[in-house]
Amino acid sequence: MNDVMRSVHEYGKGHPAAAVAPASNPVVPFAAAGDPYNTDESYKAHIAILFVQHDYAGLEKEISSARATKARLQGGIWKIAMFYDAVGHAIPAFGGSTVDWDAHLADIKKWIAAYPESAAARVALAEAYVNDAWEARGHGYANTVSESGWNNFGERIQLAESALLDAAKLKEKCPYWYEAMQEVALAQGWDRDEARALFDEATAFEPAYYHYYRQYANYMMPRWYGDEGETQAFAEESAKRLPEPDGSIVYFEIASMLVCPCDEQNNDMDSMSWPKIKQGYATIEKLYGISRLKTNRFAYMSVVAKDKESARATFARIGEDWHYKVWIDHRYFEKAKAWATAAEASRGR
Repeated sequence: MNDVMRSVHEYGKGHPAAAVAPASNPVVPFAAAGDPYNTDESYKAHIAILFVQHDYAGLEKEISSARATKARLQGGIWKIAMFYDAVGHAIPAFGGSTVDWDAHLADIKKWIAAYPESAAARVALAEAYVNDAWEARGHGYANTVSESGWNNFGERIQLAESALLDAAKLKEKCPYWYEAMQEVALAQGWDRDEARALFDEATAFEPAYYHYYRQYANYMMPRWYGDEGETQAFAEESAKRLPEPDGSIVYFEIASMLVCPCDEQNNDMDSMSWPKIKQGYATIEKLYGISRLKTNRFAYMSVVAKDKESARATFARIGEDWHYKVWIDHRYFEKAKAWATAAEASRGR
C-alpha cells in the first residue's frame, strides 16, 4: 500500500494545475460541425471499432487529442472517459452472445507491445482487469458471491493495480489514471484517508473532471464505505468548491447517483436541493446540449422529486428512447412515464 500511495502522490508532479473552464469560455463538445462521433454512444462505437481492427495508431491519436483538447461529447461527458469505457470492455464476437476476456486482454497487450511508452495502453489494461473482475464476481450483494468469485475478483483487481503502477512509471500521464485507481480503491476497500488523498490528488491534476467526483461520491455511499448523508454533504462541498459552471454540473452528477428505479425504497434525494439539481441539468444542456443518458436520468429524478412539470416535459422529449442504464427494465420506464402522462391528463380536466 505504501508503494501505491507513493505513486498516487507522485503521479501528478510536474503537471501544472489545470484551470477550471470559466462560464464565459466553456469547453465546446463539438470539435466540428456534423461530427458523426459527438455522442457518447457513437464515439464509444468508433473507439471500439478501432480497437477490434487493432488500429493502435488510431487509438493513440484519439486519446492524445482527447487529453490535449479536454473535449466533451454531447451532454458533457468527457471524451477521455468514453474512450476507456470502450477499450476497457470486451465485446461479443460478431453474431455471438459471450465475450472472450482473455482475447481482449491479449489485444491490449499487443497495443502495449506496439507502443511501450503509451500511458493509454496500460491504463486500458487496468480498466479491462477491473471490468473483468466485476464480471467474475457478479454484481449482486456480497453474500451472493461464491468463494471462487471472490478469489477471481481479488486477483484481477490486483492485476489492475499492478498495471496502474507500471503506467505511473511512464513519462506520459493521463487523467483517467486516477479514475481507474479510484475503481481499484473501491474494490479493495481502501481506508477513508487513503481514498480521500487519492481524490484530492486527482482533482489537483484535473479539477473540472467531474468523473472523479462521481467515483468518490460512490465510495462514500452507505452501501460501500460511507455513512448516511455523507454523499449529500460531499455534493454540497463540491458545489461550493468549484466555480460555475462546474459546481452546478458536479452537483447534478452526484445527485444522479442517488436514485435508481431498481431500489425505489432507498432513493435518497430528500436531503439534496432539487433547484440546484435542475440548475445543474440546465447548465449541462446550455453548454453541451442534451444526451440520451442524462435526459433519461433527469426524467427519473423529476419523478423522484415529484416535479410533475419537469417530468412531463422531459418524457415528452424522450419519447420512447429510454436508456437501460437508467431504467434497468422497460417496465420501470413505462411506469414512470404513465405517472407523468396521468399527471398531464389530470391537469387538463
